[in-house]
Amino acid sequence: MKKYILSIDQGTTSSRVVLYDDKFKVKDVSQKEFTQFFPNDGWVEHDAEEIWNDVKNLIQQIIKKNKLKSSEITSIGIANQRETTVMWNKKTGKPIYKAIVWQDRRTADYCNKLKLKNKDKFIQKITGLVVDPYFSATKINWVLKNAPKKNIKQIKNILFGTIDTWLLWKLTEGRSHFTDITNASRTMIYDAKREKWSPELLKLFDIKKTMLPQVKENSCNFGYTKLFGNEIIIGGMAGDQQAAAIGQACFSAGQSKSTYGTGCFLLMNIGDKFKPSTNKLLTTVAFKINGEKMFCYEGSIFVAGSAIQWLRDNMLFFKNSKETDKIYSKANKNEKVIFIPALTGLGAPHWEPKTRGAIFGLTRNTSQADIIKATLDSLSFQTLDLIESMEKDSKIKISEIKVDGGMINNNNFLQSLSNVTQIKIIKPKNIETTSLGVAYLAGINAGVIKDINQIKKLWKKSKEARPKIAKKIIQKEIITWKKTIKNLISLNS
Repeated sequence: MKKYILSIDQGTTSSRVVLYDDKFKVKDVSQKEFTQFFPNDGWVEHDAEEIWNDVKNLIQQIIKKNKLKSSEITSIGIANQRETTVMWNKKTGKPIYKAIVWQDRRTADYCNKLKLKNKDKFIQKITGLVVDPYFSATKINWVLKNAPKKNIKQIKNILFGTIDTWLLWKLTEGRSHFTDITNASRTMIYDAKREKWSPELLKLFDIKKTMLPQVKENSCNFGYTKLFGNEIIIGGMAGDQQAAAIGQACFSAGQSKSTYGTGCFLLMNIGDKFKPSTNKLLTTVAFKINGEKMFCYEGSIFVAGSAIQWLRDNMLFFKNSKETDKIYSKANKNEKVIFIPALTGLGAPHWEPKTRGAIFGLTRNTSQADIIKATLDSLSFQTLDLIESMEKDSKIKISEIKVDGGMINNNNFLQSLSNVTQIKIIKPKNIETTSLGVAYLAGINAGVIKDINQIKKLWKKSKEARPKIAKKIIQKEIITWKKTIKNLISLNS
């Protein structure tokens, strides 16, 4: 009998289920986009019930399509959009409010008040995170204060979880209320060194410990589901960016990966010591597997693929994102358009939640191709900003970055990334490393893989891009970019 592993890759704009065989080759993929809610300026919400129903239906579809029996599925892995906050009633199983998405900026004023009270250094010392609406803690606090009173009447029945915890709870029909250490480390209430929910931060944010999930390693028995036939173990969980780092085999200090999906996230493995950043990056848990824990520095760009989505859906510049590769080549090289896509504020290393996007340098000659090129190039410049901060913090010179995510199918973007950063950009054979990473975690728990050394051997390179523009030439554009982004922040402050 053949054996398979199912990976749930629950992202910001779509949910995917990927079927892997026992050699970790993709057998099949099912995917569905879901509804985005923008009730106010800077607010982003999801319907947690819609997400769950989509995931359940996608699993059923892939099982039916491939004529599988539940006994042929060895294990399930879950990767998820991180920080997105779901709160629900454990008696009814219903959310008490819509899921507040990681991109959401509604708690910006609350975060500013914390900074004015000098709580930011205290929080960073415990969690490794900067104070920002990005993380779960202020979202939990907001829901407890603003959800309909009838929904929070019985506080003892309320549970919190990031999307991994919510899906696990639904898959196990309420038997498992767990999260993994990478997702816990993104909540801003988890002590990353002592590996426990911080009592000091729970008090600061007025959050009861009873509503929090138990924290586990990335590869372990999280429980089982019986919704698709016989029992199937959920054997691996990780936040999407850490899952991608695992899929890219970034297990040694200094190794870096950058994912270009809805947002862009650059992670560098910094070893087994917790080191807070002094250059506005995040220190977070990279993974904990078989008792071995590694930390990483992370830089977050909030809008990456979602800027392309905005050009497609709101500006109607093209029908399919794949078209942007050819359109990029049609841009006028003499046009000096700069687009800063701060559509939900600026992430690292600026952390300016109230800054909004802007396009500079428009002329009568500016075309759609010029704006599309400026959008893709902006991600290269923002990546460079992260690299510079990372090199200052780590004292390690980054010579190459492994990249993944849907955007790296754009060859012009890959070349732009290499030109601007002046480093080697490596594309793996399997660019969907998020689902692959949690498939590996589930595989370790199931005994299909022994350890991380085996994962290293499985990683394969597809292609690489090297700089084709001289450093002197690109330096002028970098100086202009830095001035422009500084001016935009001043304009919005």
